[in-house]
Amino acid sequence: MNKTTTRTSNYNKFLGRKTLYLPKHIDRKRKSAWSGHIPFSHSFIKKINPNKFVELGTHHGGSYFSFCDSVLKNSLQTTCYAVDTWEGEEHAGFYEEDVYQFVDNYNKLNFSHFSNLLQMTFEGAVKKFDDQSVDLIHIDGFHSYEAVHSDYETWKQKMSPNGFMLFHDTSVEQPGFGVKRFWNELMNKYPNQCFEFYHSHGLGVFSLDSGSPISEKLGFTMGRESEYRQRYEKQAVILGRTMKWLPKPLWHLIY
Repeated sequence: MNKTTTRTSNYNKFLGRKTLYLPKHIDRKRKSAWSGHIPFSHSFIKKINPNKFVELGTHHGGSYFSFCDSVLKNSLQTTCYAVDTWEGEEHAGFYEEDVYQFVDNYNKLNFSHFSNLLQMTFEGAVKKFDDQSVDLIHIDGFHSYEAVHSDYETWKQKMSPNGFMLFHDTSVEQPGFGVKRFWNELMNKYPNQCFEFYHSHGLGVFSLDSGSPISEKLGFTMGRESEYRQRYEKQAVILGRTMKWLPKPLWHLIY
């Protein structure tokens, strides 16, 4: 057994399953601050099987295409929408034209039969969706408190009663970032409907269903939140190591 085969075998043994999902759309040029949440996103969308998924703020597609890969792999009937001007902003930086070209080409090549790119503002896109028609939304646009609060209030009416809202950067504390403040307010108001991952800048999971605790929705026993977090933190670590050390042409050995 050569070193490459041994390494891939050890990765899969560490995860306790046969295959590790590897996001082929991410490389050294298109790194994603969202990479640590990819194992969760890939399994979560399969678990809830939404009719409509919307992402606000897509950039290179680090998170968005991970959701799309799961839709494709698991033959879900989900229609996906990425909303972004692809111009950039103060927090993410301003984009060159090749950013949208990459996303558009990758989407057409792999997901065009169920994935739609809406090159417009969030305010413009919301008019395209009926009330209570979206089952999953990922909010990752401008990160000021006012912006994320506005995104939440604007899109909440579009969410189905059993829908989920994801918020990235809930752990970030730096000037101009207000997601953590907003998320803390949401947790205080709806403690049984919120769950947070602390790694990779933080990810908040909010269930709009007040009738069931979020632990039941996510599939863990109340009081065992740490074990649930550690499961995905461990997968995030091994994913990061694989993407860093295993040459991309050999990724097919794992996924």
